[in-house]
Amino acid sequence: MTIEELAKKIQGVGLYRNKAKYIIDTCHKLVEEYDSQVPTTRKELMRLSGVGRKTANVVLSCAFGHNAIAVDTHVFRVANRLGIASSKTVEKTEKDLMEKVPKNLWSAAHHWFIFHGREVCKARKPRCEECSLQKLCDYYLQT
Repeated sequence: MTIEELAKKIQGVGLYRNKAKYIIDTCHKLVEEYDSQVPTTRKELMRLSGVGRKTANVVLSCAFGHNAIAVDTHVFRVANRLGIASSKTVEKTEKDLMEKVPKNLWSAAHHWFIFHGREVCKARKPRCEECSLQKLCDYYLQT
């Protein structure tokens, strides 16, 4: 399949042209360098096209059942608003969460933060008045 053919099939996904290129490149790399197997370490996953730390952590957690916290925009926002993290970078937020959340809950917590960020603790109009965490939330207590 060409990059253009794949791009048409994933057109509903954001940045679909770049992602199509990354997917094709990654498939070639998996076949040529990894005997068609997806690597199981963060370091090796991050050698694949378009895979950064967040994506590597998602794969480790969701595909391989490893404890990992993937910090996306929702995780970053919610963790920092709640005061669980206190950081300006995703790397430091990940470190803060790894220190404060029990390791056996990392993968689940990642999904909890995402859900809460999408449904309640929205970027532009957080729904603080209906949030069950408001009494624990630095952001709510300051606003």
